Amino acid sequence: MPGIPKPIQEYVLCILLHLLLPFLPLLIECGVQGRVDQKTLLLFLAIYPLAIGVTSKSKLMFGITVVIGLAFSAFFGLASGGIRLSELTFTMAYLCLAVVMLVHVLERYNRHVADRQPFLEIE
Repeated sequence: MPGIPKPIQEYVLCILLHLLLPFLPLLIECGVQGRVDQKTLLLFLAIYPLAIGVTSKSKLMFGITVVIGLAFSAFFGLASGGIRLSELTFTMAYLCLAVVMLVHVLERYNRHVADRQPFLEIE
């Protein structure tokens, strides 16, 4: 039985480590407290898009993730100061997160499967 082709392995490993692993602290907080605190979510949304953007080869994606990161940094600051944010803020947060992840998943497919670039140089 043949193994999983190396480009597919590279792509799946990238998705697991690069896109999903950063969610682990949120999952742990949800498991322990039964929910994710709004400030935790806002801090995550300030940092995560930036981490994705700096690994993108697209200047546009980088620019968009910087703007998203700055916006949610400001929202985190407001929430930390005790200001209650609207549900629209969190709806936009989930939408931004979904778009960033979708674009990055497609970009990484092209990079690792179509262009056959390795994710890690581990043999």
